[in-house]
Amino acid sequence: MNRRRPWVSTIAALLAFASVPAAYAIDFAQCVHDAQQRNPEALLAEAQAAEAKGAVSSAQGNLLPKLSASFSGAQSNNALTVFGMKLSQRVATFNDFGAGQFNPSNPAALNIRPNNLDHPGGYHNLGTEISLAIPIWNGGAVRSGISEAQAMLRAAQAGDQYAQQKLIFTVLQAYDGLIAAKSGQEVAEKALHAADAYVKTTHQLLDQGVVVKSDLLSAQVHEEEVALELQQAKNTVANARANLALLVAKPISTPLDVGAAVQPPLPAGDAYALEQQAIANNPGIRALQEKVHAAQAGIGVAHAAYLPHINAMAKQEWNGTTLGNAVPSYTVGGQIQWNLLDFSRSGQMDTAQAKVQAALANLQRAQDDTRLQVQKALLATQLAAQRVKTRELAVRQSEEAQRLVRLRYENGVETLTGLLHGQALLDQSRAELVKARYEEAVERGSLLLAIGKMDLQTLTGAPATGESQ
Repeated sequence: MNRRRPWVSTIAALLAFASVPAAYAIDFAQCVHDAQQRNPEALLAEAQAAEAKGAVSSAQGNLLPKLSASFSGAQSNNALTVFGMKLSQRVATFNDFGAGQFNPSNPAALNIRPNNLDHPGGYHNLGTEISLAIPIWNGGAVRSGISEAQAMLRAAQAGDQYAQQKLIFTVLQAYDGLIAAKSGQEVAEKALHAADAYVKTTHQLLDQGVVVKSDLLSAQVHEEEVALELQQAKNTVANARANLALLVAKPISTPLDVGAAVQPPLPAGDAYALEQQAIANNPGIRALQEKVHAAQAGIGVAHAAYLPHINAMAKQEWNGTTLGNAVPSYTVGGQIQWNLLDFSRSGQMDTAQAKVQAALANLQRAQDDTRLQVQKALLATQLAAQRVKTRELAVRQSEEAQRLVRLRYENGVETLTGLLHGQALLDQSRAELVKARYEEAVERGSLLLAIGKMDLQTLTGAPATGESQ
C-alpha cells in the first residue's frame, strides 16, 4: 500500500487552498463606476458627444477669418505666363515687347511679330503668398450651421446621459440578480437541512416501529431532490456572478462578494405627474428634442442658398527669381455672389423640411412610448410591492404551519407525505419571496429610468461618479 507522507498531504492542501481565488468585495457604486469604464454603448455615446463638440468648434470657426500661406515655384516658356512673371517681379522692359525690332521708318513695322514677346524662352518665378479670407455674410448659413451643430451636441450629451442611465439599470439588474440568486441558494440550503433532519427523524421513527420503511425511502428521495435543487441554485449564483463580473470588466471566474441589495426609491406623484417628469427629464426624450432643433436649423442652412454671400479678402505676395530679390505686392478686395438661378436649391429645402418632419415624428413616438412605459412601470411597481407583502405573510404562515406538522409527525400523528408537502410549500413561499423582492427592485428601477432619475444619487444618495454632466 502506497501511503503519502504527512508533509506531502500538507503541501497538497496548501496548494489547493492557494488555487482558490480570494473573494473580491465590491459594492453597487463601484460596480457602476467599473462598468462605465468599459461598456461599449457608454463609450460610443461618449465618443459621439466628443465628435459633436468638435463639429461645434468647426462651425464656429467659419465665423472667423482664415489666414493661409503658400510658396510656389514655376518654370515656363509660355509667352503670357512669362510676361506675367516679369510683371509680378517688376522687371518687364520695353525690350520684352520687341522694341529692338521696331523701326519707325518702316511702314510695315507694326505688323512685325516681336520675338522677345512671342518667344521669350524659359523663365522661372519663386512666389510667396499670405492671404486672409474674411467672411462677412453668407445668407445666414454660418449662424444656422452653428445652431445646428450646437443642437446636435446637446442631443449627443443627452444621449450619453441616457446611455449611462441604461447602463446603471443593467448593473442594478445584475447586482440585485446576484443577491437574489444567493438568497435562492440560502433557501435551497435551508430546504436541504430540513430534508436531512427528516431523514434522521424517519430513521428514529422506523427503529421505534412508528413508520414503515417506504417512509424512509420517500424521505431519502426527497433529500436527493432537494440536493439537486441546491445544485441548480448554486449554478444560478455562478451564472449571475459571471454576468456581473463581465459587466464590471473582471474575469468571469472572479468570486465577487457584493454588499446589500439596492432597493430603488419609489418616486412620488401620480401617473400624470410622473409622465410630465418623464417628458421633461428623460434624457432620451431631450436628445430627440434637440435633434428637432438641429433639423430646424438645417432649414436655415438650406435657405441661405437663396440669399447673397458677401466676403472680403486681403493678400500679400512676394515674387522673384530668387528668394533674396523678391518684390512685394498686395491685393485687397471684396465679393458679392448671388445665385439667381439654381434649380438644386428647392430640393435641398425640401430635404431639410422633411428632416424636421421626421424628427418631430420620432419625438412624438418616443414621448408616447415613454408615457406608456411610465404607466406600465407604475402599475407593475405597485403590484410588485403588494406581492412582496403577500409573500412575506405566506412565508410566516408556512413556517408556523410546518412547525406544527413537524411536531405531529414526530409524535406519529402525521404522515410523511403531509410533512414533505408542508415543507415543499414552505420552500416555495421562501423562493417566491426572494423573486418578489427582486422584481420590485427591477420595476422601481424601470420607473426611475423612464422619468430620467436612474442615477447613483437617486439610488444610493452617493454622487454620480463617472456620469456625464
